[in-house]
Amino acid sequence: MRRPKTKRVFICSRYIGDIEHNVEVALSLCRMAIDAGCAPFAPHLLYTRFLDENDPAQRELGISLGLRFMEACEEVWVYAAEGISDGMHREVEHAKALGKPVIELREVRPCALT
Repeated sequence: MRRPKTKRVFICSRYIGDIEHNVEVALSLCRMAIDAGCAPFAPHLLYTRFLDENDPAQRELGISLGLRFMEACEEVWVYAAEGISDGMHREVEHAKALGKPVIELREVRPCALT
């Protein structure tokens, strides 16, 4: 018996600024996606581990790689309650250009593991 296809969701939220808080928000969004039966991808939780966010070339590379992964996602979830950063704006515009549904979220549930 085949497993049902899991919807891939691109997580778009702030990173720069209050990084500790913003990481907590991104982790919570990922957990919410998992709880909803989705497979989340948050590029800012991955690429910032080995790319320097303060180096413009490396930051641009991270954003570009994330946009490439977005192509494989069925939806884009945008956490807009704390504003849309420049990087988030690029992600939203790319999602629209790809015809991806953009779901705006204004609340997150705290992630129990954080």
